[in-house]
This record gives sequence, C-alpha cells and structure tokens, in this order.
Amino acid sequence: MRRFFLLFAIIHLFGFGIVLLISSCGEGQQEKLESNPKEEPSLKTKAEPKMEPARESRKLPPLPETITAEFIMGLWAKPHDKRDFIEELRDDSPGIWKFVRNIGPRKGELVQRMEATVTLKRVDRRFLAQKLSHDDGVQYSVMTYDYERESYRWWELMPDGFINEFSGKRYWRNLREWQSVKFSEEDVQTRMRETIREKKAIKATFEIKKGGDLVAHAEDEATWISELEQPDEAQEEE
Repeated sequence: MRRFFLLFAIIHLFGFGIVLLISSCGEGQQEKLESNPKEEPSLKTKAEPKMEPARESRKLPPLPETITAEFIMGLWAKPHDKRDFIEELRDDSPGIWKFVRNIGPRKGELVQRMEATVTLKRVDRRFLAQKLSHDDGVQYSVMTYDYERESYRWWELMPDGFINEFSGKRYWRNLREWQSVKFSEEDVQTRMRETIREKKAIKATFEIKKGGDLVAHAEDEATWISELEQPDEAQEEE
C-alpha cells in the first residue's frame, strides 16, 4: 500500500487534505515560506535498480489513452483478485489500512492531524484500486505500472470529477518518489517520498509547492490493520 499518501498520494496518496493545506497555509502569510536549507540529496542522482519485466506484461489489460471517472469506479467495483499480479506492485499489500497525516507550513511545524481508513485491492492483474474514507467523505484512486513509460502511474478521482495524475519512480527496493503530472489546483506541484519500514508499515514525506514556493509539508504513516473480507471461495495468493 504505497500510495497512500500520493497517496495518498498518496498518497498516493494518496488529494486528502491538499486543497485545505494550500488555503490554510497560504492565507494571511506576510512572506513566502522557504524550504528547509538542509535539502535532501536529489534521488535523480541515485541509480534505479532495473526490475525484470513481468513475463505476462504483454498479456495484461491495456491502459486507456484517457483515464475517466467511469474507468476508475469500474475497477473499484470489481472483486479483489490476487492471482498473477504484476511484480512491480506486489509490495503494496492489499487490505485495510489506517492512515495518519500530520501537516503544517514546513518541516518541524506540523500543526494539524488528519486520519483516514484506506481499503486497497488488486484488480485485473495490474491495477491497485483504492478507497480512502475520512470525515468529509470518500475518494477513489487507481495505480499501475506502465511498461512503455517505465514508470508508476496513479490517478485520483476528486469529488468534483477532476482526476489528478501522478508519476512515480522506484529508487531501491523500499523507496519510491511521486510527482504530480496534472493537478486540480492551478500552479501547484506535489512531491512525495514513501518508504516501507516493514511489510505492513509505511512512512512518507509529502510537500506541496505553489508557484515554486513551499506552502505545506506533511509526514504520513500508514499501518496495515486487516485482510479484505473474502467470499467463501477466496482465491489464494501465488
């Protein structure tokens, strides 16, 4: 479950709290917020391990040219199926997750806490379908690996119907970085780095910039709680 965040994102991460962050951290500011001077070294300089292409990759369901709300909700409506799932997303454990985000204007000044429940399932051998439930409602998103682009891709359906899009790269086995490609808020860029501390615990840092200036910093934690409910004929994972 690595989206969270973008997730959550995502995550993705999943959208959760992003608009609130931009408005609450931006209003009344007398001066622009500066990034922490001790910036982390760029991951772009690190060698990304080459993953062996899945043997069944050419037989996977194709990605549509345009991702729609109907496509996202259609995947969510399908049953969870662990069989023959792509190797690139097998570290994202399906199930029920508890998600906590602490946010503020910059690192070290996290003034607000948000909590949500995330349901994550595998669909059609290549998609992770996710539902994020919080006090204000629910949001749905879909993630996959694009073999042609050699990158992870994540689409998040917003309440107004807009679809945020993020692109991700893996650096080492347990570290992945996401950046926004298309976002509902104008001139806003997001970046998230997520790390699996253990099989069922994930931590991430998430930052939001507007016009190139830092407006919010968040630290996320996701903890696996339980398996998904399965019918009597539940399928066994490979």
